[in-house]
Amino acid sequence: MTQVYVKYNPYRLETSIKVNGKDVPNDSILYKITKGKRLQEWISKFPQMLREELNTTELDLEFYGMALDWDDFEDAFEQAEKNNIIKIINKRFLASRDDEDINEKIVSVFRDLQGGPIDDFRDLKLKRAFDNINNATFPINVIATMSSGKSTLINAMLGKRLMPSKNEACTATITEILDSDQPTFSAAAYDENGQEIQRIPDLTYDIMTELNANPDICRIYAEGDIPFLDAKDMSLVLVDTPGPNNAQNQAHKNTTYRAINNDSNNLILYVLNGTQLSTNDDASLLRYIAEQIKKGGKQIRDRFLFVINKMDAFNPEEENIENVIKSAKQYLATYGIEEPQLFPCSASTALNIRTHLSNIDIDNLTRAEERQLPVAARETLAAIDKLIDYKSMHLEQYSTLSPSAQEKLNYRLSQAIKNNNIKEQALIHSGICSIESAITAYVKKYAKTKKIKDLVESFQEVLESSQVLVKAKTQVATDEKAARDCAKRAAMVKKKIEDGHEAEAFKQKIESLDPVPKIKEQAEQLSIKVQEESKKVFAYYGENITNREEAHRLVRQYANASSDAIAELTSNLESLINDEVINTGEHLLLEYQKKLAEFDEAASDTQLDFQTAELIKGALKSMRDEVSSWTSEDFAIDTVSDVGNITYEERTYYEKVGQEEEEIVVGSHEQKVGTKLVKSGSHKEKIGTRTVPNKNKKWFKFWTWLDEKYIEEDVYTTIDDYKEEDVYETVLDYKKVMRDIFQKKTEQVEKFNLELSSLVNVLLIQLRQMLDEGIGNALDYADKQIASIKQEFLRTFSQLDVLIAQKYDELEKCAADQAQKEKTLEENKKILNWIETCMAEINAILDL
Repeated sequence: MTQVYVKYNPYRLETSIKVNGKDVPNDSILYKITKGKRLQEWISKFPQMLREELNTTELDLEFYGMALDWDDFEDAFEQAEKNNIIKIINKRFLASRDDEDINEKIVSVFRDLQGGPIDDFRDLKLKRAFDNINNATFPINVIATMSSGKSTLINAMLGKRLMPSKNEACTATITEILDSDQPTFSAAAYDENGQEIQRIPDLTYDIMTELNANPDICRIYAEGDIPFLDAKDMSLVLVDTPGPNNAQNQAHKNTTYRAINNDSNNLILYVLNGTQLSTNDDASLLRYIAEQIKKGGKQIRDRFLFVINKMDAFNPEEENIENVIKSAKQYLATYGIEEPQLFPCSASTALNIRTHLSNIDIDNLTRAEERQLPVAARETLAAIDKLIDYKSMHLEQYSTLSPSAQEKLNYRLSQAIKNNNIKEQALIHSGICSIESAITAYVKKYAKTKKIKDLVESFQEVLESSQVLVKAKTQVATDEKAARDCAKRAAMVKKKIEDGHEAEAFKQKIESLDPVPKIKEQAEQLSIKVQEESKKVFAYYGENITNREEAHRLVRQYANASSDAIAELTSNLESLINDEVINTGEHLLLEYQKKLAEFDEAASDTQLDFQTAELIKGALKSMRDEVSSWTSEDFAIDTVSDVGNITYEERTYYEKVGQEEEEIVVGSHEQKVGTKLVKSGSHKEKIGTRTVPNKNKKWFKFWTWLDEKYIEEDVYTTIDDYKEEDVYETVLDYKKVMRDIFQKKTEQVEKFNLELSSLVNVLLIQLRQMLDEGIGNALDYADKQIASIKQEFLRTFSQLDVLIAQKYDELEKCAADQAQKEKTLEENKKILNWIETCMAEINAILDL
């Protein structure tokens, strides 16, 4: 039996492993797979690797860390034991302290650093980077098929009726709700260009209904209290994301795919109608989700929560609830989603308990009082009885909750039973609390720990580079050999920096980095995939179609398939461009660091124990943060916005066939054909002057007596302002072709005959043209952005060169000036103590 001890710190992404009391060596595979990585990235492979590395199957396990991470650790080893990979002789969990106030403590440390003796902490770029991380929001995207009860579920989580129920197929508005812990909800409404249309200080259900009905409103951003979330240290946003059957707006469909393809930066709540699982509306989207899950590890799987709503519609006396859950699992498996996280729920029951019945003592209602309640409340009373009386309707028992989260929920239920709180029991049995617990657990395990790590990293390297400089000053002030070496290196580095040939060679190296050909190659592959996916529609039809309605259905199916495929392409293209921009930025930084390392080598000093790059670690960290900002969602959206709206709207035309007018449906799209100047306003422009009497010269204004009798006055004219506006036209180039395809063979015989290959050619040519043009525009835009990034980096590198020269000037002055030496040594001692105190405080906060 082998003893294995694992300690994991999610705030530092640090893992320490001991085998039989000894640390594993750095060349061990166990060390390599865990170093600097989140536990969820490696834990599934860990038991097998332990077996291979230690050549044993019997393990005594001990884990030190957070309860949520222990859940994953324990589950991985239990699965490995089931698969006969290892045998667990014993296992122990040592719980670390759970610091709920850690975010506030980190913010407090940063504020203290800003008031300290190091000027770098007052740098605006550093402050901006810190504030951006601290104020970043974490989205929870709620996606659903039509009539699944998505709005009801969101309202249930809000604990109030705010989101109007609507036909998802016609939804044109995206709503985002920020948890601000404010009791009153407020909102702002925006058009498709991001311009604010309306601001609402007190948002209500009726106002939300009006906003959703306004065709000019594209996005609503609301703020208020989401009761089960705490806005104190993590800003969370509930996003009412357009559903998969939203064919009205291609950009909104792109938004949905983008959310799914956004790695671990958001959570997906996918709502299914438990009474009507089998629908083709979400087929493409579910397959795309399956692709994303297969790409990643446990964290990616954890971010997809599948809610089976409307469970109150089932009769536990006649239907087996477990079979309903099994059917949902099988339904998702048909699209490649294995072992999904399922959460059966009755959102309407939960909502009515939290609204209509919130202040009602349901145990002591008289019959007369019950009749006075709204119909929804009366129906909920029956639903509560069902949830309480039938154990099979205790929906929380079917939820995929982690053991620690389930334990907390079980305790909450036991307290409700102990206090005979029927409404609380019903809420838990409704499944809504399981969903809220899963969201809270994910945010705590992933989002909050990442935020703390990012906050600390935003200033830690500034602290470390300051420490390096202070120690270097002390070294050159007390060691003559180090002082001479420093002078040599300073002279060499500054000479290299000022060398025009060196600068030009470095610039050429930067210019040679070009990721666009790689993006283009992969974009072409994405384009081919779109076309192949769209063509699958035709496989279900024969060579000829002899039914007009069937032909119309084919065009509609092709339009939907193309729309889904283009949304997937858009999402993948954004990720591709973002990845390459990040890689380019990392390459640029690496090249600069290589340049500095070469400078150090050329200096050939032996006494100095620091590298030039260490003097500017904080500035280099700021540059990395800049790279991240360049790959924001706005950048990605701008980059691929020109891919276009690949939809085929149905337009009706009439042709005379015999004595009747025949209705014919053909495809159409809007296409940019140029620009035009349109009047956008007017302004006054000075065109000259004229001589006029000085009306300000008055006998009673003695100070004007000596003024001129006449003065020059500016003359203005009103000039109309114009701006360029894109001109679109409805393109029906293939209208005639479509009519030829759908035409009657004779005026007398009502016989319809369509050769499928003709229709396929028309539709595919149309799609290919739009893809080629759209992707071409996206690549051009990406090329310009990357060129801009290179220029920005070169400009910043020049500033860093100046900063390096200044640092060496400080060191040289410290080494040469005796009076400066004494003063520096005294100051350094205080600064070094201050730095060490700050580092100790940070370490104390981050240590478990």
